[in-house]
Amino acid sequence: METKTKKYLSILKIELEDLIEDLEFGEAALARRLKEHEITEYVFLENVGLLKKEILGIERVKIMLNESDKNIQSIEELRNHVEAYFKDEIRSAGLPHVVFNLISRKLDKVSRYMSLEE
Repeated sequence: METKTKKYLSILKIELEDLIEDLEFGEAALARRLKEHEITEYVFLENVGLLKKEILGIERVKIMLNESDKNIQSIEELRNHVEAYFKDEIRSAGLPHVVFNLISRKLDKVSRYMSLEE
């Protein structure tokens, strides 16, 4: 794996951690809204369940990145690998499609950052 690809991978992992923190913040916000009777317990449980599935999907991508093939030589190849893996995970694990959108946005963000360094 070349240096640029390793850097991309490192930055992507940080971005995914940030995304998980954002989702956990959303869970805390829902808990506050439940406590203040702005939402019902049913709405709270449904939304928290969805957030947990989204976090699970991101965690799966992080595991895959840690185990990713060391023969990957380019950022584009790594990105395609992540996208293909995740499309399969969405189908096989029944994860919400929104997680793919969240991951894709992070992939785009890191790609844009890396292109600024060139």
